[in-house]
Amino acid sequence: MVKWTKVGISNVAGELALVFGLLMWIATIPRIRRKLFELFFYTHHLYILFIVFFIFHVGITYACLMLPSFYLFMVDRYLRFLQSRNQVRLVFARVLPCEAVELNFSKAHGLTYNPTSVMFVNIPSISKLQWHPFTVTSNSNLELEKLSVLIKSGGTWTQNLYKLLSTHSAINHLSVSVEGPYGPASTDFLRYSS
Repeated sequence: MVKWTKVGISNVAGELALVFGLLMWIATIPRIRRKLFELFFYTHHLYILFIVFFIFHVGITYACLMLPSFYLFMVDRYLRFLQSRNQVRLVFARVLPCEAVELNFSKAHGLTYNPTSVMFVNIPSISKLQWHPFTVTSNSNLELEKLSVLIKSGGTWTQNLYKLLSTHSAINHLSVSVEGPYGPASTDFLRYSS
């Protein structure tokens, strides 16, 4: 059980992969994910060690079965990284009395999205690594120059954003990066009552 076999199946590598997988799984418990989002976020970077030790455990022959999906995952991460490097201009920020913030970004012409689309927002002055998903509240057909997001102050990141915008006018100095918007291909949400 503690022997690292160089030929065949290595049990130690499998046990280490299991430990990393269990740590990632424990971090997905809703209470941990919602209250300690940074722990959830950083724990999921253990997927690299999980895959390395998984390959050592099963060997390269069986690992080739999962490498195509891992390749697609890496291509997706690289494309998202390239897209997220673009900073957008924050046109307007409004602090609402219900501890919410409305952010309006300038948008490129031709960018279309649906009202239920989701975009990821990163504000490096709050956290360089955290990207938070928010639903787009504007319509690309009605508002041609801007894209709006409403953010309710709930977690640590959103509370820091609310404090940052409510204490002083940081709109001119606030750098923001966005990724997306991503969303459904249709607006069939109108046929549902809730």
